[in-house]
Amino acid sequence: MNTREAAVGQWPKILNHYGLPPVTGKRHFKGKCPLCGAKGKYRCDDLEGRGTFICTCDRGDGWHLLTRTQGKDIKTLMDEVDQIIGFRREQGQNVPKEAATVDQYRERVLANFPRLPQLKNTPAEQYLNGRGIYALPANDVRYGSRQKYHGLNLQAMCSLMTDEKATLCYLHRTYLDGNKKADVIPNKKTDSLQNDNYLKHTRSVAIRLFPVASTLGIAEGIETALSCKQLYGVNTWSTANAGFMKKFIAPPGVMHLIIFADMDLNSATGHSAAFECAHVNLVARNDIQKVTVRWPDSGDFNDLIQNGEQVREQVFYKKVAA
Repeated sequence: MNTREAAVGQWPKILNHYGLPPVTGKRHFKGKCPLCGAKGKYRCDDLEGRGTFICTCDRGDGWHLLTRTQGKDIKTLMDEVDQIIGFRREQGQNVPKEAATVDQYRERVLANFPRLPQLKNTPAEQYLNGRGIYALPANDVRYGSRQKYHGLNLQAMCSLMTDEKATLCYLHRTYLDGNKKADVIPNKKTDSLQNDNYLKHTRSVAIRLFPVASTLGIAEGIETALSCKQLYGVNTWSTANAGFMKKFIAPPGVMHLIIFADMDLNSATGHSAAFECAHVNLVARNDIQKVTVRWPDSGDFNDLIQNGEQVREQVFYKKVAA
């Protein structure tokens, strides 16, 4: 077995390592293409586990994508992929290294994260202020002043994503260049801090930006969640993406859940996730009595702060047992 063969079926892990868009199947990636920057045109269908992708600018397998985005020769990339997937070419077999590697990385994150400064009086605060956001997170977000990114020296908002058991699941980074979002693709990255089997079955993964409260909000992006806190005074958590929002169940003590949805006019992704989350919470055995889904006429709630929009909402009430 060679590296190309060993990489089959491993592309979700490989793409995540390089900060590239994930496997999307038949759906288009909501962000920008890592090659041409076009928004909503790229998808990774991962046919036969080969990391295949399609965009209006190009198409190919995972190796073609790596050679075009990483600025490295194929030998260097294969050496790196061997390390990522735990493959030893000299022995011709897979080595189950992932669990130990993930555990070590998680311990490193847990050791280093508390040493990072809060966002106040950092370029990250200036970045948020530039987007009209002045409500800073109380928990789980710090400023990383030295973040390596494909040979660049950048900064980042570093955030911890935990699940319903308070288990650390992911490290999320929003890359900055000074007080602006970094001009790199993608400019956000989420690193796994648990093995794939655990992550597949966990629920309620979120960046818990503020303490839990009887009325709790959730939104996709960090900037959106902070904007909602600023606009409505509601402690709002970030689920980072629509996929995590769908599986979010409010913790004990939350009686009113407000779901702040993105208005995705071309895909309805934000609405789909928000209403699925509403349904899950209305039928769950939790303390929820009321669920409100709220959305702007376009964009998200940070766009609303910057540009002004009408806001719509739908309120649902949990059926009380007779």
